[in-house]
Amino acid sequence: MIEPFDSEAGYRAAIDATLNLACRELRIFDANLERMALDEPERSGLLLRFLGGESGRRLHIALHDPEPLQIRHPRLLNLIRSHGHQIEVRQTPDHLRQLADCLVLADAAHGVIRFHADHARGKHVTDDTIELHPYWQRFDDLWKECQICTPSAAGY
Repeated sequence: MIEPFDSEAGYRAAIDATLNLACRELRIFDANLERMALDEPERSGLLLRFLGGESGRRLHIALHDPEPLQIRHPRLLNLIRSHGHQIEVRQTPDHLRQLADCLVLADAAHGVIRFHADHARGKHVTDDTIELHPYWQRFDDLWKECQICTPSAAGY
């Protein structure tokens, strides 16, 4: 199922729904995580619930700028420190910093695609591996180009 959104509230509702559906792996790509509001209590609670589930769950985050994570996201930092074996954060290289879309992908079947970081327009995909496949693959390609910057691993 594909549902469009065109507001910040719709974007965050789609993120919440995707986090609720995640069972094995979450992949997040954003410039700096600011508009995703992952540090809000409800959303960080959803991440904690995901990470606290069955063993083997993974959270991969790719960012252009990790500094806001280190400064303005204490709940997310605590999750990284307490679940470091399940979470990896990477930073995009300079030549990919022009990428302006945002992704929250779960289990290669569910996801939120924001077409451009500056505009709250996009789509929420549920139970559709075919629709989500290009985004899952795009994240794979992006991930390979990024450098590890996980705060707990980097000694922040």
